[in-house]
Amino acid sequence: MQQDELMSLKETGHKGDFLLPFVAYKTVMPDFYTTFPMHWHEEAELMYVEDGEFEVTINFASYHVKKGDIVVINPCLLHSFRQIDDISVSFRSIIFDMSILTGNVTDACSIKYFTPFFDNVFISPYVITPLSKGYDEMRMIVENMLKTYDEKKEYFEMELKSLLFRFFYILIRDVFRQSEKNIDINDSTSKNVKVILDYIRENYMNPITIDELADSVNLSKHYFMRFFKKYMGVTCVEYINDYRLNIAANQLLTTREQITDISVSIGITNLSYFNRIFKKKFHMTPKEYRSSFYLKQTH
Repeated sequence: MQQDELMSLKETGHKGDFLLPFVAYKTVMPDFYTTFPMHWHEEAELMYVEDGEFEVTINFASYHVKKGDIVVINPCLLHSFRQIDDISVSFRSIIFDMSILTGNVTDACSIKYFTPFFDNVFISPYVITPLSKGYDEMRMIVENMLKTYDEKKEYFEMELKSLLFRFFYILIRDVFRQSEKNIDINDSTSKNVKVILDYIRENYMNPITIDELADSVNLSKHYFMRFFKKYMGVTCVEYINDYRLNIAANQLLTTREQITDISVSIGITNLSYFNRIFKKKFHMTPKEYRSSFYLKQTH
């Protein structure tokens, strides 16, 4: 998948289409990104690590995932990922709407299994490793899903659906357990973080103040800054810059826009500041970043 498609998935939450709410794509770090900021979507997601290792944060908890691991992200959970120690990473993401399994029918499967999964009543380790029960079959299913999606042969939609059902059958049979944890605090925290992230997503192209963000969740400025750092792991300014720079990097690779115009379009009017923070994140200037991409394309 091209990087503009990747950013489109992130920004719009559009996963597949009405006929097939399922999409799979590949991410390689550090070819384009070294971090992907905290975000969320209504769809479920499976990540399969093909090579390397990196850190995934899900619902404010961090996990070190390695080659062969399968990451299961329930719908609407906050998550992010980042490269570790310059280790090259390659992983595939499968993102799908739960409607592909439930349709509009309320039956035993929907009531007993899929609705509890969506509502986080059923919980499981977010990371399925080679030591996990049922791992071998789940890994084979994920690999078959990716192969089926990539090849798109006749009847592939039916094959994808059957493989998803099989995956959840193994997951629910061998891994899931019912949650006994009181998640009221986490729910409240997640709600506030989602409001903040949505505000940034909708306003990143304009100046954003700490006061505005604090007001969006009815917190004092002082408490908001502590809250953000505690749950996001970075300061608010660092997060907004990272978010903007990922969008700028995408524009550098997918458009011919002038670097000055790209900087302004993401809400940074000071070009020297843009160049400085871009180089800090990507270890090269915006011009070098764009040139390196086109150089790779010619080889």
